Amino acid sequence: RLLRTNQPETDTPVIISPMEGEYFSSVGRLLERSNGCVYALVDHALERERAVTVFLPENAYVAEVMKCTAQGEQFAVELELIQYQDTAPV
Repeated sequence: RLLRTNQPETDTPVIISPMEGEYFSSVGRLLERSNGCVYALVDHALERERAVTVFLPENAYVAEVMKCTAQGEQFAVELELIQYQDTAPV
């Protein structure tokens, strides 16, 4: 049942942790991933231009917070991956 209801496009978990300052984890769901950008809906606000570690199911990445806007009780974040390698065939 879990495999049937877990849709990778909508249920991909993401954890984002700042690399400096007070340590906390912002947890949520991946909304979209395009080239070196990640869009997610998370439970804690993140400062713009702050370096973070992004934990996705397949790997961990270093990223910079480009935008963070309130969406009700959650936050929509846009991250630019700093350590990123395109795995698509050339």
